[in-house]
Amino acid sequence: MSAGVDRRGFTLLEVMISTIILSIGLVVLLTSFANCQRIMTASRDYETAQYVLSLGETVYPIPTPDLVTGDPIDDEQLNIKETAVDELLDDLEIPSSSFSNERREELSKYTFMRTVDEVDDEELERSGYLYTLRTVVRWGSTRQREEDRPKLEVLTLWRKKP
Repeated sequence: MSAGVDRRGFTLLEVMISTIILSIGLVVLLTSFANCQRIMTASRDYETAQYVLSLGETVYPIPTPDLVTGDPIDDEQLNIKETAVDELLDDLEIPSSSFSNERREELSKYTFMRTVDEVDDEELERSGYLYTLRTVVRWGSTRQREEDRPKLEVLTLWRKKP
């Protein structure tokens, strides 16, 4: 038999090192969960924006060039003022009761609008009379400044021959 001390536990140093390793792992895991939640929220917002975009394009389809008389930059069929989702749903005769209260609340934060970008006559002739239609879906609090609100922006090229 040896006269040495019989060790049957962990030293304080071993416990401290394992605690530090466990703490680092937990911090990394919690940070990953927070990032995942942020990405999932952004994904849901963009999915809803895509839905609002399809509603807007259904209510206000882009007209064919022969239906637009006059200057496209001033045309009311191409330039759609900022419109709330409630108006789009009313125009499509979709009852608000078909959505849960939570979904209605979420949709109420979204708007749809479309504009025609200004272009000078020389550039217009050089491009073959292509106009850029800018369709924008915005969401978030209306208390935020316009440029601070998140948005989904779709550019469409549209040709009107003189």
